[in-house]
Amino acid sequence: MMRDIPGFELRKAMASLYRSGEYFIRIPPGPDENADDTYWTEVVDPDGNVRDRFAERDQYVENIRPELEFISTLVPGRVLDIGCGPGWLLSAIAPTWERHGVELSAAAAEHASQYGSIFNGPFEAADFEPESFNLIVMYHVIEHLPEPVAALGRALALLRPGGHLVLGTPDFDSGCARRFGNQYRMLHDPTHISLFSNESMHRCLRDVGFRIDHVDYPYFETQWFNRSDLLRMLDVEGVSPPFYGNFMTFYCTGHAS
Repeated sequence: MMRDIPGFELRKAMASLYRSGEYFIRIPPGPDENADDTYWTEVVDPDGNVRDRFAERDQYVENIRPELEFISTLVPGRVLDIGCGPGWLLSAIAPTWERHGVELSAAAAEHASQYGSIFNGPFEAADFEPESFNLIVMYHVIEHLPEPVAALGRALALLRPGGHLVLGTPDFDSGCARRFGNQYRMLHDPTHISLFSNESMHRCLRDVGFRIDHVDYPYFETQWFNRSDLLRMLDVEGVSPPFYGNFMTFYCTGHAS
């Protein structure tokens, strides 16, 4: 069952970003916003499938193969994974990196601690020195934050000169979102509260102070590129399927070296 947001129309909300010049649309959280550990236990996805996120390490790592390939090109240093979950990304990064993470869920943070030093709590409460990281990853976390622009500003301050940011988030103005409106699958998650478009995310990152080096839209090399899901694009009465443009990954550089 899709999330019901009374009076909310995704298409109109996203159109307002262009007119207003704002960076994101803030929507009310679902009833489970503060149940941080439930996000990492058995959950039901938009298609009605029961998932155990703790059992999805191999698939998760495969899905972030492009991000990991980018990281492998960098000189190892200190990496911070904000919203690291059970540590799947950290587990796949070479141990030549000094690995750190931030995670709200106590259960997920405990699991991730085998892969690095993990702060269990909100990002804004973590005590890190300015310019202390070579790489920061915010992979599908910005849409969960009530103050995403402030979080990006703090991330920039934590990067060393020439450091990198890898940020992944849904595009709530993607072709699929425009076609399906409130049946867009990314609205299913009750913790998705800060909704960006492709255009507004570009503006936001640049205005905060990042240089955008590359943007990727992972789909064709994933398990979601299949005949069954493509055919679901014909049925606008159902929940939208995974589709090209639903996710966007920004590769950015912070302060000039």
